Amino acid sequence: MTLRALLPAAVLLIGCSLHHRPAVIEPVRGPTRDSLLLLDQTRGDSVAVHGRVAGSLALMGGEVAYLRAGIPAVYGYDAARALYESAGGGSGPAPKWQPLGGGVSRDLRSGFTYGVAAHLETPKGSLRVDRYIAFWRRAADQPWRIVAYIELNGQFSEEIRFSASQLAPPVLQVTRPVAESALRLRVADSLFADLADRMGTADAFSATIASDGAMFGDSRLIVGPNAVREFEEAQGAGTSLTWRPVYAAVAESGDLGFTIGESIATGRSPSGAAVQRFGKYLTVWQRQPDGGWKFVMHGANATR
Repeated sequence: MTLRALLPAAVLLIGCSLHHRPAVIEPVRGPTRDSLLLLDQTRGDSVAVHGRVAGSLALMGGEVAYLRAGIPAVYGYDAARALYESAGGGSGPAPKWQPLGGGVSRDLRSGFTYGVAAHLETPKGSLRVDRYIAFWRRAADQPWRIVAYIELNGQFSEEIRFSASQLAPPVLQVTRPVAESALRLRVADSLFADLADRMGTADAFSATIASDGAMFGDSRLIVGPNAVREFEEAQGAGTSLTWRPVYAAVAESGDLGFTIGESIATGRSPSGAAVQRFGKYLTVWQRQPDGGWKFVMHGANATR
């Protein structure tokens, strides 16, 4: 069976895990959003033409933030290239990306997509299905570029040596209003973490997600406040989760942005000893009519 034939089955598998909830509550469609989703879907064509490394990097921005399991978040095109080069060129057909949803900012210059990526691994012929979230940006008269990307359920990265600058979030040259909006968004994420510490993750996540928001949890796509509450109640028994944002960026129109942060999940082993798991996350936020922020997409992976 070809990868093209296997990808719809992978998407169906993700959909079945929603317990018959809609895959996504889709916002009003528009040509800009639709063109972004189509561009996301055609990334596999770029890999087929240019190879695994060059093709995967073709749509990455110069200051891209990349979150791969097994290592801290890295920043910059050269760091992203090191990740792909360390994984090797690979063999077999190019991966296929299938977006499941997304949205764009009011000024149509920032956007996000999320979905599944199917990899047909040779020689076994087994199918590996990863999930992803991408945040995109474009300047005037310029093409879309990915400025933040997280892989979920993907393979762990080999240990790579990165420079201090590649491990530090960039300092963007933006206008004062955009910088102030990014600071407010970072504060909103910090308040989100504080709410989880005081009230628990079930209350915090269900109160902070937008009515049409979603998050990746385990192998499922969780949609809406009620489903998120059920998921967090099941996951949170005996485990505490703390986090802190380390980076935030906002669209020039001030209505869409993302945060990147570091998390610690603390639980107990069968012997009763405390066990900590370190991770990182990418959260996409949308400004609400009342001026506050709620998240519309969230995903996390392990750092080590």
